[in-house]
Amino acid sequence: MIIPANNVLFGDFCKVLDYLNKNKKHRHEQNKILINFINEFRINSGKLVSKKNVTFFPILRLLLPDKDRERNPYNLRETKLGALLVKVLSLNKRSHDAQQLLNFRSVQNSFHDSDFAGIAFFVLKNRIPKKIGHLTIGDVNALLDKIATIVENKTNILDEAFSYAIKKLTAEQLKWFLRIILKDLKLAMSGHRILAAFHPDAPELYESCSNLNKVCEDLGDGDTRPIELGVQVFFAVSPMLSERLDVTRIAQLLASDKLYQVENKFDGERFQMHMENGIFEYFSRKGFMYSNNYGKTFDTNGLLTPLLKECFIPSASSFIIDGEMMGWHKEYQCFGSKGMAFDVKKITDNSRFRPCYCVFDILYYNGMTLIGPADKGGKTLKERLEILDSLFMDIPGVIINSNREIVKDSVDVLNALNKAIENQDEGIVVKDVNSFYIANRRNVGWYKIKPEYTEGTMTDLDLVVIGADEAENKRQGRAKSFHVACLDSSGEEQRWVAVGRVASGLTFEERERLCVLLEQHWNPTKTVPPPSSLYFNKDKPDLWIMPEVSIVLEVRATELVRSSSSGTDYTLRFPRVMKIRSDKPVPDVLTLEEFQKLVAERNAVVKLGTKRISEDQIDEAVIKARKTRTQKIIQVAEKFRTKPIGGVNVVSKALNGREICILSDDEDFKKLDLIKIVESHGGKHVENPGPKTWCCVVGTLTFRVRKLIETEKFDIISTSWLGSLPESDEPCSLSPLDMLSIRYLTRIKLSPDYDEFGDNYRDQIDELTLKKCLKKMENTDPIYLTTSEMLYIDEQLFGEHNPFSFLRKCAIHFVEYSINSTLAKMYGATICDINENPTHIVVRRGKKYDLAHLCSKIVYEDWLDKCFEEKTFITESEFIVTCPSR
Repeated sequence: MIIPANNVLFGDFCKVLDYLNKNKKHRHEQNKILINFINEFRINSGKLVSKKNVTFFPILRLLLPDKDRERNPYNLRETKLGALLVKVLSLNKRSHDAQQLLNFRSVQNSFHDSDFAGIAFFVLKNRIPKKIGHLTIGDVNALLDKIATIVENKTNILDEAFSYAIKKLTAEQLKWFLRIILKDLKLAMSGHRILAAFHPDAPELYESCSNLNKVCEDLGDGDTRPIELGVQVFFAVSPMLSERLDVTRIAQLLASDKLYQVENKFDGERFQMHMENGIFEYFSRKGFMYSNNYGKTFDTNGLLTPLLKECFIPSASSFIIDGEMMGWHKEYQCFGSKGMAFDVKKITDNSRFRPCYCVFDILYYNGMTLIGPADKGGKTLKERLEILDSLFMDIPGVIINSNREIVKDSVDVLNALNKAIENQDEGIVVKDVNSFYIANRRNVGWYKIKPEYTEGTMTDLDLVVIGADEAENKRQGRAKSFHVACLDSSGEEQRWVAVGRVASGLTFEERERLCVLLEQHWNPTKTVPPPSSLYFNKDKPDLWIMPEVSIVLEVRATELVRSSSSGTDYTLRFPRVMKIRSDKPVPDVLTLEEFQKLVAERNAVVKLGTKRISEDQIDEAVIKARKTRTQKIIQVAEKFRTKPIGGVNVVSKALNGREICILSDDEDFKKLDLIKIVESHGGKHVENPGPKTWCCVVGTLTFRVRKLIETEKFDIISTSWLGSLPESDEPCSLSPLDMLSIRYLTRIKLSPDYDEFGDNYRDQIDELTLKKCLKKMENTDPIYLTTSEMLYIDEQLFGEHNPFSFLRKCAIHFVEYSINSTLAKMYGATICDINENPTHIVVRRGKKYDLAHLCSKIVYEDWLDKCFEEKTFITESEFIVTCPSR
């Protein structure tokens, strides 16, 4: 049977990816490109008269490599791929190209594609011959299947696979091939949008089955829609998620008429258990199958299923239940946590832990779907739990129902959370008993409450930055994550001991500011090893920095877990930056002695949320909420109201009657001062830009400002322009050189008076304006001159005696490699191939060449030596090679 998708050329598929990549900022255009590609595929497939399978799956799995569950993991990340390409291409590890592949995050370039695959493309494009890649989608999938099945010790097969790919793919195609292996195409398209382009119902169907192959089978024709997009056994359902909630806001949640229950939050791995007719399957949160670990049937080998033989009621022929797979310590008869040194997905019979399934919901029972909204037959949580409670009998350490309790008021929730803190549990979950299970949704009635969500419950740590991991995308700076340390003063010399790394918690602006502060002090670890006073242990950063020129961060983590790779015996779990402590001296950070007191009990996991929450914290929140309700008057929100300063003398008409929006200020001009300037020129300040806004003023480039600049919907100028605006009896005008963003109508209006660089056609230019114009020219594409134009410029610059580019008019082909080729290029010559009509062909004396059929001048290499010696173009007559047939 023919599968048309397998016969699509991979090169054609890569062209579509290129178009999608070039339209990242245009969602509508991306959708159009992808829909057209899919429709064209369907039309071409329909033309085939032979027996065929028109599934789109071979292509869709390449469009969504992170959602493909049919193929084993590749176990290849950037570092391993870089080393593999260096090996296959036989590159010297110290060469520039090899270093770019091995240390791609350190590559400083201006190219748009700065990820590993993009760097690899620029390295490989001159090494891979330009050819037409003839591999099909089927060939590429077969190659990926081969790579996915290679075990660790069979590196020779992996080398062969990549050697084959390099021979058969162009550099551009290889870039997309690498991105597929890394499971990130960098298209700025969500999986939901890609699936919706294939079929309007595809996103919903995928959420209920997590299987691309099934999506393609059920929705393959593109027109007909299935009657029911329900749940099916042995197809993973995208789990419903919980919304984060601070316990001090619980009174506001309980103020409604809804009824809530509370249960413990398990610190394990989210899993679904599917069963039909005695056959079991287990799915992780991301839809991977684990029946090989836990057991397919009661009678097969497995760590869990054989222990369930007597627990389910006989009438249960099929079901899907949702829960958390926990580790149960065989000796101590208690739960472990993910922070301990075990993975519940990989434990074996010899492990100290065994899997224990903690069930909290049921999604499907005896052929009936229980999830979805009410209009699609979904059941409420209360109705689902009634079925779940009768489904099985608890077996301690094997399978248990989560403990549930109806809450009446905020005190009940607070007591449950404090109990969880005392028991060193992760937290609690509060659920609306009348909520419906909506796959892959978060804000639909489930709330997770952890101690770290509430101020004052956690032990925050002041730590100094001593290292960083380099970022691929350096828009916010070089650092992706920061290595933080405590101070060890116990020895003769001070040491800074790494505690872990932190990447989250900073806003866009905070990260950008922090990176700017540290930028000039970074040292690359590979070229400049860190001093002995910085102790990282095995977890070395890409960059290091001395503490005296660094900065302190206030870090919050959920717990400390044992580690053999960080400087301390324990490291941070789920850390986030709470504050940049510019006010705190570096010597005042957490000491190693203080850190060791936190882990004095030497437990496998040390919780940092140990402080109970009092009722006063909740009551205070309730009182504030009530006061706001009683005193609230319906009006325009404060932040949207324009506030005239008052008392400002109007001394100019430069902005007379014009609306000005101050988007952000800076250190030189605060917002209040800018508003006074606007009003002094007769203008009116508004808080948010609208259709009547004449222009916006920007000081600091915040995230909101960057997005607004990208849209080009408003004229945006700098605070320095407004601050230096002279008094005038006439309305002022805008100059392109002062503008950060220009809307289309303004651009048309200014075009008769200004060129593309902002230089006025009529006004005399001054030094400052010239500098601005030249700086703008630096960001434009380079201008490439023809050979005749360059010769003309040479003549204007040097006249008849040109010691720098005297070979400009020559196009030279070297029959054998020579260092003179580099020198000739340096002196203006073009080095070309034999088929590119060279003006000169250079050969060595004493060797015979079959060159009689060529029309170019054939000269001995001595001619170039003479040219270099005299620093001028020497006539070739003395150096011409005489061929017998000429």
